[in-house]
Amino acid sequence: MNSDSDLNLFDILQNNALGAVALHSFILGYTRVKIGKKDKIVEPSIDFLFYVLPIVYGESSLNSFKSSYELYTAITKDKSLSLGLQERAEKMKKQTLDSLNLGFSKKLFTLNIEEYTIGLDKNYNNSSILKSMKFSNSFYNDVYKASYRLGNIFAKKDTKMLQLKLNIRF
Repeated sequence: MNSDSDLNLFDILQNNALGAVALHSFILGYTRVKIGKKDKIVEPSIDFLFYVLPIVYGESSLNSFKSSYELYTAITKDKSLSLGLQERAEKMKKQTLDSLNLGFSKKLFTLNIEEYTIGLDKNYNNSSILKSMKFSNSFYNDVYKASYRLGNIFAKKDTKMLQLKLNIRF
């Protein structure tokens, strides 16, 4: 896979490493906002992670989130964003779990059982790791950026507002 034309949906969906990078980026973006707000719980709920891959693997929603800092802006750019998002999340559950499994096996992610959240290991709690990766395809870099911004956006919104605006259930 050296060029943009070599990518296909199967390559993307079967790439657990890309999924782990997207989830890492989401968690990093989420925690950065929550730490800035000095919230008690700074890690995202496990439930949130099941919506990351369905959003960033869709071309139009990927483009919306990589250039948006607010949920309203992203939804305005992609009016179909919330249509079928719940169903896509359910269909991609295995892919998300496989990506989480890879992240846990490499000690990238941590689990807070009491709060039902997933965080980053202290050795991987920065963006320098992802910035040092040399992606051979611009799509991978876009997934990283969109996931980070998606994490920022989720951290700024209350759970009920996310459910209402994105037409999803946690």
